[in-house]
Amino acid sequence: MEVWAESEIIHDGPVVQLRVGEVVLDNGQRAYREVVEHNGGVCVVPFTGHSVLLVRQFRIALNQYILEAPAGKIEGDEDPEYRGRCEVEEEVGHRPGRMVHVCSYFPTVGFCSERIHLYLAFDLEKTAQRLDEEERIEVVEVGMDEVRRKLRAYDFADGKTFIGLQALVNHLDSAG
Repeated sequence: MEVWAESEIIHDGPVVQLRVGEVVLDNGQRAYREVVEHNGGVCVVPFTGHSVLLVRQFRIALNQYILEAPAGKIEGDEDPEYRGRCEVEEEVGHRPGRMVHVCSYFPTVGFCSERIHLYLAFDLEKTAQRLDEEERIEVVEVGMDEVRRKLRAYDFADGKTFIGLQALVNHLDSAG
């Protein structure tokens, strides 16, 4: 186990904080650490009954466009399912009926505290996309045959999307 001996927040932004400092190891030695502190997020795979609704957007951290499931940052002590429902409606213009919680996981345990809550969304009702002013998102509908083919080929670059789509396939296979 490790405990902070001393640390400071060197960046406190609207999305993340960066904490740096030294920890004390179980043998008394000290080691330097950098931790990105993040309030957590939610990812939802919206299923239409025959396809999934994904979003294609440019990610500056990667300098490329990525195909991913709707997702968003949890604000404060916000309920993850509530945030997930909001993200699906905002990003792909559909209101989920039934939501199934799949899991919660830590995507980057080596330096980040972010926890992602993963859901599947069913019984979608068409509404209207309500993007934030700075969002540039293209909705991409992907049929389940293509989803299965891309999963077998490891052709989804985004981890949360890969896990979510595999969870949907497992859910559908076990239901029928």
